[in-house]
Order: sequence, then structure tokens, then C-alpha cells
Amino acid sequence: MRFLTMSRWILLLCLLLAPLAVWAEEAPDWANRFRFLAVQQGGRLKPFDTFALETVRYITGKAEFEKRDPVVTMLDWYALGDKVAELKVIEFRNKDWHKKLGLPVDQRYFSANELNANPEVVKIREELHRLKPGDKVPNRLTAMNELLSKMGYLELISKGAAWTMVPSPESLASPWANFYEVQNAENAPAELKGSIEQFHTAIVSKSGQDKAVNELAAALQAVGPYPDGTALAQEVHYNQFHPFRKAWMLYLFSLVCLFLTTRGTSLYWLGVAGAAGGWALHAYGFYLRCSIGGRPPVTNMYESVIWVAFGAITFALIFELLYRQRSYLMAACTGAVICLTLADQLPAVLDPSIRPLMPVLRSNFWLTIHVLTITLGYAAFLLSMGLGHMVLWKHLQGPDQKEELNALHVALYKAIQVGVVLLAAGTLLGGVWANYSWGRFWGWDPKEVWALIALLGYLAILHARFTHWIGAFGIAAWSVLAFQGVLMAWYGVNFVLGAGLHSYGFGTGGGQYVAVYSALEVLFVAFTAWRVKGRQQRDLA
Repeated sequence: MRFLTMSRWILLLCLLLAPLAVWAEEAPDWANRFRFLAVQQGGRLKPFDTFALETVRYITGKAEFEKRDPVVTMLDWYALGDKVAELKVIEFRNKDWHKKLGLPVDQRYFSANELNANPEVVKIREELHRLKPGDKVPNRLTAMNELLSKMGYLELISKGAAWTMVPSPESLASPWANFYEVQNAENAPAELKGSIEQFHTAIVSKSGQDKAVNELAAALQAVGPYPDGTALAQEVHYNQFHPFRKAWMLYLFSLVCLFLTTRGTSLYWLGVAGAAGGWALHAYGFYLRCSIGGRPPVTNMYESVIWVAFGAITFALIFELLYRQRSYLMAACTGAVICLTLADQLPAVLDPSIRPLMPVLRSNFWLTIHVLTITLGYAAFLLSMGLGHMVLWKHLQGPDQKEELNALHVALYKAIQVGVVLLAAGTLLGGVWANYSWGRFWGWDPKEVWALIALLGYLAILHARFTHWIGAFGIAAWSVLAFQGVLMAWYGVNFVLGAGLHSYGFGTGGGQYVAVYSALEVLFVAFTAWRVKGRQQRDLA
């Protein structure tokens, strides 16, 4: 018993120390000052820190490539110039294309020189160049088009042609110039050209960087209107603080505490406090993200994933404080850890970049309310799916846990009720938005259809429970299966079908993993039903 108690606290201590892990080597002071300079890219102004993070992640697949600060990585690429083409930094993991191009199947990173020397790559580049403006890239060449884009962008970085850091003398919204343009322009201010050249010389020679950065910053700010330093600093803080990463670590800590104890104990309250702390970090992350983007989190799959996790924890905390059942937070923390971990570790699928809303979606009150409400419905169903797994697991363990099963059944029923109300409201609000934007309330768009299918699936569960067609076990089993409809409406329409009027949310990647997950869920429910039914038949015999 003493050993068990000690092992528990050791595990908890490890979880507490996890957020203190060093993710990347520390950058020098001059690079830290450089990260606060502004870049105009993607329709908005951002600090160089964000520009570097997004660029390194795009080319290498990792923000902290080789455990280095992305700002340092970018500055090194700029210092290398043409020699950057010798570095194996371009991520290319498509094994089918590896075979077609004669590349090692197990190799992940390639150099631009290595790829440019491949005759098949040359042929494909020529084929893509023959496409007319506006022509869609053939599906069979999508991966290669992405690879060639990475190669071209790395070349632009090494020349300074992607560093759009020179303000326009007219206004902040006017197009900014890049370093390459300024250095090759005859009418560019001599002081600005000199500061850029001095900066490049300093990072190449690795001497005098402090003075070069200060003079470059002063020269850039003298060209024209410059963005507010407070806003840039806030975004750098968001990038460096990683609020969502810290949140899922606290949720994991909370889950372990709740798993190792019973309700009412000091460890139970420590678990509740951990979940509340994670929720606070989660909310703070949303505040920063919305403040930086100037909009609510309604634009892409990344934002919906972290919002659904936030909603699940919010509902669980409310239910937990009302009923003190422990199960709500255990289910929600499990789902939140999975969601936030995926968002943290799969940037190629769940792009965390902050982008401005499309013009057609800006200042659209109904769109914002619709998306947030319908994804809160998904959050309640995520909670119910977790509770459903807990019920099925208890049934697998045996019929001697009636008291805990009864509490879980009540919790599961309440979570489904909340989800149905929110999904129904969100679907209706979507119709209001559609009428406002497209002139019709319902048009059988794939997103609309699958949201309706998901809603009808959960309504069927509630109806079957009310009419006693299914019992407690059936509700749990169907709550797990019904979530696959939510997954199709949430992920499948945008990432698998890729069709309909909701094109602003489309993406690619992760399809195989989602398909495997859904298949495993079906097998788990079938196996549990088989075991429980077999036990019941033996008891009757």
C-alpha cells in the first residue's frame, strides 16, 4: 500500500514537471529583439516570430526543427544564401512518390539540390508550369506541387525575397516591400539599403549582430507607418507561452488525479483544481488568439478542435460542481487531452496559423453564433462519447458495479440532452445565416445534410430511451457510434468530401487515421455487446 501511494505521487510529480521541459535551445538576445519586428504576410501584419514559426513549420514540418528556435533557423537560412539548397530541411513523406522518384522510402528530409537533380522532378515541374492561370492542379500532382512550392519558398527565404518587412510610406495596409526588392532597387533609400546589407553581413560573419539589428529596426520604422509594438509583443507572447499545450498537460494531470482517487478526497479536489487551471489557460489562449486575429475562432479545423475541447471541459466542470460524480471530468479531460494533443502535434493537418476571415465572412454575426453554437454541440457529444466508453468499460468488467453504472448513465443522458439542444439550435442558426448570405434557408449542402444526420442520430437515441426500446447499455453503445456522424459532419465533409459551400473550412490530411479510429470504435462496441450478451445468456442458463 505504501509503495502504491508513493508511485502515485511520483507519477503526479512527473506530470507537474512536464510543462517545464525545454522545447528548443534559447536564442541570443539580438535574435530575440529581431523577432519583434513586423512582417506583412497573409493579409495581415505579424511579428517576425510568427513568420519564422509558420515558415519553418511549412518547410520542415516542425516549428522547432532540430530543437532550434525558428527565428534562429530562419536567420541561418538567410545567412547561407544559395548554400541553403544543400541542407536536408525539406520534408517530403509521401512514400508513393518516393518510389516513383527513386528516393529512399524511409527518408523524411531532402535538400533542394538533391530534388532538383532528379529528372522526374524536373519533368513534373515542367508539366505544372504548362498549366494556365486558373487551372486546377491535377489530384495526382498535388503532393508534388506542394513539394515544389516548399523548394521555391526556401529559395525566396535565402534571398530575402520573402521577408516583406519594409513598410509602405503610404499606409499600414499598403503592400510592403521585401529585402531583396530594396537591395536591387535604384531609388531605395541609401540608409535602408545599407542597414539591410549590414544586417546580412553581421549574421553571415556572426559578429556585430546587436548593432546591426538596432540600426535595421530604426531604418525600417523610419520608412513609413509602423504597427503598434504592443500588438506585436502580444502575439510573440502567444507563440512563446503555448497556452493550449500547457492546458492539455494540466488536463492530463487532472485525469490522473481523478483516476487514482474517489470523489470527496483531497486528491479529487486537486484533480478538479487541475482541470479548472487548464480551463483558465485554455480561455486565456482563446483570448490571445481572438485579440490577435480580431475575430472569433470560426475559420478552420484547428480552431474548432480546441474550441470543442474547451466546451467539453466547460460542461464537465459545471456538471461536476453540481453532481460531484468524477465521471464528467474524467471523460472531458480524456477528450480534451486527445484534441489538444492532436492540435499541438499535427500542424500539417490542423493548421494553427492565424488568418483573417474571408471578406464574405467578415462582420457576420449569424455565422459566428452558428459556428460557435454547433461546435459546442459537438463538445457535449464529445463528453457523451467519453462517458459512453466509461459505461461500456464498466459493463465489460462485470455486473457488480451497479451504483457507479447508474451514476454514469445519468451523466451520459444529461450530456446527450445538452448536445441535442445545442446542435439543433446551431443547425437552425446555420439556416438563418444561409438565408442572410445565400438567400435560402436550406439547400441540402453536404455540411447541412451531415449536421442534420448527426442531430437525427442523437434524437433517435433519446427517443429509443424514452420508449424503452434500448436500455442503459444500448444508450452507451449508440452514443459511441453516433459520434461517428458528428465526426463526419465535423471533419469528413471538409477533409474527405471537400465539396459544398463551406469551402473556407476545407483541408486535407488525416483521413486514414480517422478511418482507423472509426473502425476501432465499431469493433469495440461490437466486442463489448458480444461479451455482455454472452454473460447474460450464461446467467440465464
